[in-house]
Amino acid sequence: MIWSAVAVIVLGLGVWIGVANFGTARFLPGPSSDISAAPVDGDWPMVQRDPGHAASTSGNSAELTGQTKWLFEIDSPIFTSPAVTGDRVYLSTGDSRILALDARSGDLLWEHEVSGPVNSSPAVAGDFVYVGLREGTVLSLDKDTGDVQWDFRTGDAIYSSPSVHQGVLYIGSRDGKVYALDAVTGDERWSYLTGGRITSNPAVNQEVTAVIAQDWYLYLVDHRTGRLRLDFPTSSVNGSPSFHDNLLFISDERGVVRAIDWRQSEKPFEKFARRVRTQLFAFGLTDSIPPLKGSVWGFREFGETFIGTPAVANDTVYIGSNSGTLFAIEELTGESRWQINVGAPISTSPSVIGDSVLFGDKSGVLHSVDAITGDPQWQFTADAQISSTPVFANGTLYLASRAGSLYAIE
Repeated sequence: MIWSAVAVIVLGLGVWIGVANFGTARFLPGPSSDISAAPVDGDWPMVQRDPGHAASTSGNSAELTGQTKWLFEIDSPIFTSPAVTGDRVYLSTGDSRILALDARSGDLLWEHEVSGPVNSSPAVAGDFVYVGLREGTVLSLDKDTGDVQWDFRTGDAIYSSPSVHQGVLYIGSRDGKVYALDAVTGDERWSYLTGGRITSNPAVNQEVTAVIAQDWYLYLVDHRTGRLRLDFPTSSVNGSPSFHDNLLFISDERGVVRAIDWRQSEKPFEKFARRVRTQLFAFGLTDSIPPLKGSVWGFREFGETFIGTPAVANDTVYIGSNSGTLFAIEELTGESRWQINVGAPISTSPSVIGDSVLFGDKSGVLHSVDAITGDPQWQFTADAQISSTPVFANGTLYLASRAGSLYAIE
């Protein structure tokens, strides 16, 4: 009788563990296409250039003359970064429009009016342009005409920018959910409810979607099932995650950059066991607090407030701060490589263009520094605070300002 009871308990525990790990959700069938906002040739098709948010491309920005090729102006601020594919630039604006411009001349090709200012940067994949709206709608537009192909309604405003990867669009909403939608049909594949509003941009790799909610947790959600793999506590964040190889990087407003092994997943009882061991440490009954699951390293700079999304290239993580300092951190160890202060608060995420790092500040200056040494290279002065991540596509640099100007610089 005793052994029978033990067997029942063991069986029940095994079932519970199976549900905790895999749940009742099946692996979903594939989407209706394999389109991605993945860069080809010299394109920059979405915020941070690719679904993983590395914000890195080849090229030589030192060859730029600093001359304005063309200037496109509106009467409202621009809060977003342009997407560039082929000979077209796509932009969402503060004057309630989605625009397509000729990359050679800056001429307006089409416009699609929406209900209010847009904080979501467009993503281009296949024949479509995708963007989220403050009214809570995800839009898919024909990239040649601006005509609506489909729309999807979330439960609250969207400030998040979409990522499109292998036929699926990922986006966050202030309703606290991250959504996975079929990129061609707009059908919902899954949604995952986090513990806070989402304004950050989902970063996506081959297996997981990473998003930061305003309960200040990083959530890693499995693509195949829409179920949580791992959540990781952070503090207030002004930016989004970025992937590179086996690591994911986040920075926060308390001066910490973290590297996380995204392949890790939470097992049953692990959180409970960590809480118990933490209490034992508090009572002096153990020598150490167990590390957070997935933590690889943390870089801390006291007194700093990190701004934006880390860029990753040259085995280095680059991140700017409100003090005006750009930091270069060794990707695998978290050790400082160099830092440079430019004298004004940094306002954008950095981009890496070949051997240069580009970033903007609140005084309206775009800075280019050597990616290996941090030495200054050149500057460009805009008409107001720079509001977009620098975008380098097909030999041209694109930059937006809070005054409503989009610069094309050659």
